[in-house]
Amino acid sequence: MQHLTYLVVAAEAVEAGEPFDKIRLALFDRARSHAQKSDGNGSFDAEKWEEQRHTPKAHFRNTVVVLKELMRLGWVERHDLPSTPSSARAHPDLRLNLTPAGYDWVGLIARDPLDGFDALATALIGAHPQFEGFLRAIGARPNSTTTHLTIPLMRPDETAPPNNADYLSRYVSHLVERVSSDDLGWSAAPELIEGAVRDYVSRAEVRDAQRAGATEAKKVVSRRRLATLCEEAAVRTAFTAAGCPLDYVSHELLRRWTRFLGLANFSYYVPGPSALRLWKTADVIGSGTTTRFRRTVGDEARRSAMEAVPAIWRAAEHLTSQEVFLPVWRIRAAVCWEQRISDNEFDAALTSAVRGEIPGLGFRVHLDGASGGRTPRSTKPLILATASGRRVYHVMRVYTTDRNEEGSP
Repeated sequence: MQHLTYLVVAAEAVEAGEPFDKIRLALFDRARSHAQKSDGNGSFDAEKWEEQRHTPKAHFRNTVVVLKELMRLGWVERHDLPSTPSSARAHPDLRLNLTPAGYDWVGLIARDPLDGFDALATALIGAHPQFEGFLRAIGARPNSTTTHLTIPLMRPDETAPPNNADYLSRYVSHLVERVSSDDLGWSAAPELIEGAVRDYVSRAEVRDAQRAGATEAKKVVSRRRLATLCEEAAVRTAFTAAGCPLDYVSHELLRRWTRFLGLANFSYYVPGPSALRLWKTADVIGSGTTTRFRRTVGDEARRSAMEAVPAIWRAAEHLTSQEVFLPVWRIRAAVCWEQRISDNEFDAALTSAVRGEIPGLGFRVHLDGASGGRTPRSTKPLILATASGRRVYHVMRVYTTDRNEEGSP
């Protein structure tokens, strides 16, 4: 369940008395809409999506997962669900019912989406102990002992050891050294780190070989795949050391959910040594019906974010000239990490600055739609709604206001 808005769509469809397959199609349509709105490079294929819509298997599994989550939260009455697309077609009139709490939540979402999603966050924390643990590990809870969680990485192209065994040894040594010398928000004994990483990678390589079949059993794992396994192992080790045992897929889901809810953020592209960094963007106080969310948002946070831009800009690539464009996602990552804010808050701040709504900054920003190279999958360009429609900006340039030039889109 990649997007929490799926819960809203499914709950509203249940309230409307729609059968299972209509719920599936509603979720498919939401996924299509999300893909289209987030398309920053023109890759959205409307014909392909329309073709998939008529496939009974499309979003079947996601529909089951979403409905089970609503049942877990106590918002949909428990009921057996189809196990396959064929069984769904055999029961075309299958309908579900909201619980009283489910009706309350759907009504709240309709009246006040912000309060509705806060209620969802509260319910998720109560239903998933790992959600609570994740928030604590990244610094968002009162009993947290840190403000972030950093997992050191080593890109495949950073070093060129002659074989995978040497790469793995070098990564383990790198991880141990960073844990012992840096403030990462977690700590573990060197022998524990080495044992956990090597064991995880070894077991994954065996699974990969088994999936490939006997004829592929001796195939060497690619360097990129090995780097991915090292990241997965390190994430699991870090969260376990932070008191929240978590597999990599669950961590991916939670970092996506908390980013959407404005509770946390993450990036692979903060300036400095290669790492996955996760940090809180809100304090989560209390529990149950008394849970409160204190997010770093608003005019003060946005001004602070923009005031941080010039120094970050100058530091990027050791620039001394402003006659160059840099990817928006790179500046965003640095500012969000320094200010401990969300991507959405940075984008709102940048939009306000470009429109001249934050006076006295001492600089202006020029945005351009030209692609500055590949946009990493975990990032996004800046997407603005303008009078002429939706515009996508990939790169930006900062210049001081004493220069006589125009720079706003």
